[in-house]
Amino acid sequence: MHPFREKTPLRRPDRAKCEHYSSYLKTLREDFTQRCGYCNDLDNYRIRSFTIDHFVPQKPIGFKTTIAPNYYYNLVYACRYCNTSKTNKWPTNDEKVHNDGSRGFIDPVKQEYTDLYKRTKSGRIVPVDDKNALAHDIIAELKLWQPIHERMWKFEKIDRLIEQIELRLSKVKDQAAKEVAEAIHYKLLKSWREIQKGIFVDND
Repeated sequence: MHPFREKTPLRRPDRAKCEHYSSYLKTLREDFTQRCGYCNDLDNYRIRSFTIDHFVPQKPIGFKTTIAPNYYYNLVYACRYCNTSKTNKWPTNDEKVHNDGSRGFIDPVKQEYTDLYKRTKSGRIVPVDDKNALAHDIIAELKLWQPIHERMWKFEKIDRLIEQIELRLSKVKDQAAKEVAEAIHYKLLKSWREIQKGIFVDND
């Protein structure tokens, strides 16, 4: 198993107020380290698919919220998969109650959210505690089970390995060692391209 993510994002304190929430996009991208707050997908490979999500929805189903649309500390940098899946869902019908322990959400800037999940060997997002109803509910509501998130995790991991091997190849002088490294590099590139096809073709 692997950790769900390496770092928990944090909204910067005392962010100057903007008239429209869209003006926060650049700041949010920085605060969320260029990753979706919910699934942790990196935006480097599909930045146009990232947007701003209102953690407590602007138009929640069943009640009206008093939280201003441009309140920075209710905003989440999110990929379109998670943003579209979450939409206006808010099961507790109370903006101050994020979840009831079995249904609802957890603000992704909380360590509690990071600790809720882990990754399988293939990168699939699963609960740390399989008996945790809230963890399962969030996976279902955000559709964190979608293959795209597993593929993005693999894609990033292999991309890092390729960079490391290329750096070593530039320094290796022993021919035998260089041939071994080149063979590994070739296999990784092949896997990388297959995953790339799954991301950019199947999800076009």
